[in-house]
Amino acid sequence: MKKTIKLKTDKLFTNLTPIIEEMAEEWGGSGLVNVFSKHTTCAIWLTEDEILHHGDVRFFLDAMSPKYKDPEGSQKNIKYLHDIISLRNEAPMDERINGHSHIRHLFFNSSELIPIEKGKLILGKWKQIFAVELDPVRKRKFICTFISE
Repeated sequence: MKKTIKLKTDKLFTNLTPIIEEMAEEWGGSGLVNVFSKHTTCAIWLTEDEILHHGDVRFFLDAMSPKYKDPEGSQKNIKYLHDIISLRNEAPMDERINGHSHIRHLFFNSSELIPIEKGKLILGKWKQIFAVELDPVRKRKFICTFISE
């Protein structure tokens, strides 16, 4: 079975667990579900749903790949190269400036596999399935593929 989750992301973390639990129950089988993000600036991550933890992750991302960089190099470059649209042949001139979002995706996955037993997700006590939006606000699609044992 394959299902698509469509949503508009407006924050860093969106908990997909309840939606996927419902899909797994409908499926009713045992095996795996692969949860896949179709996007280069939106990831899938398994973590706990705890606001202070989410804040720590945000501080980490801001430190590792800030939206606006400090000047660096002999030319004092303050942009991510991805954001110099005039040098990119394939990019329209009105493309979003989001180089930092692509770098942030290095810390996450595009997909996760979660085991299922008789229609129930097998997750740890605190583990939840999140969409991690690195370039809000966007319309996003996630593909959930259920694989039988």
